[in-house]
Amino acid sequence: MILPMALTPGGGRSPSTQSPPPPTRTSPARPPRSRVRPRWPRSATKSVLRHGLLIGGLVIIADLSARAITQRSLSADDVQAVLDIDNILNYVLFSALGVLVVRETNIMFAGVVAGLFAALLDAIVVSLAAVMVPPQPTWEAIGLQFAANLVIGTVFAGVSGVVYALVQRWSGGQRSR
Repeated sequence: MILPMALTPGGGRSPSTQSPPPPTRTSPARPPRSRVRPRWPRSATKSVLRHGLLIGGLVIIADLSARAITQRSLSADDVQAVLDIDNILNYVLFSALGVLVVRETNIMFAGVVAGLFAALLDAIVVSLAAVMVPPQPTWEAIGLQFAANLVIGTVFAGVSGVVYALVQRWSGGQRSR
């Protein structure tokens, strides 16, 4: 009786046979890819544009609504109250923008870029609306309002985004028991 031979482990070739040599390269070897992540990925740009458009649109609606209400108001106190509410709403919306963008992108200064983008949209639309209204303000007043919108949006979104990122880093460390 002839006993069958035992198979090699793994069912492959026996260890005594040699594999063919690797083919020789005729082209130069490619340099190895670096594993460094880009500082500003494409997803961050998409997040900045998307949230900037959405929150900037809400700020535009708030500003134009305040402008429409103040034009029909008879009392100076009512006008001042509407403008104060509009400013507080702008501060809250721009701060939320900074937090949303930094939370989504994990880039500390993405809130500044998103705030600048949203504030630029708001400043352009509100300045054009001011020019179209019959009692036209001076160009100096329009430029001052344009600059104020840019500063408010950039500062509030930027500061809230940086604070959010710092709080996240701080809370992610070792916790005492």
